[in-house]
Amino acid sequence: MFEQFMQLIQESGQQSVVNNPEVPNEHNEGVMKEAGSTIMSALSNLTQTGQVNEVLATPGHPAVQEIQGNFATNIIEKFGINKDVAGNIASTLIPSILASVSGKTGGLDLQSILQSFGGSGNLQSTLSGIGTKFGLDKDGDGDVDLNDVTKMFKF
Repeated sequence: MFEQFMQLIQESGQQSVVNNPEVPNEHNEGVMKEAGSTIMSALSNLTQTGQVNEVLATPGHPAVQEIQGNFATNIIEKFGINKDVAGNIASTLIPSILASVSGKTGGLDLQSILQSFGGSGNLQSTLSGIGTKFGLDKDGDGDVDLNDVTKMFKF
């Protein structure tokens, strides 16, 4: 399932990221990983409120707007992408990925997707597994925790 999710991101990001001259080629993969990480984090949070299917069915849902804003902010900060370019990428890439996920799973079994990212049904364990796959395990201990966050922000 992880591979399918990443394939959706690659397909959706071809035009808005890879073929975009405003995104340096060396950042293409990082931008795509950031999209996946931002989406999975948001969807994980939405499962707790029971809104995930509603959000996936409604492209203009405020949560979709929030995901786009978070993603744009992240790629501005991490990759130095221009604010307007980041906004344009977010407004096309995030809805495209969400529509693809929703369409390919026919009602999205988010628990299965989360478990495919390394989770065991335990949300903290699942998020740690997702973070590890997206390169967030900065101390190399096999999980994503406060130590990794600390290492991310040390200069």
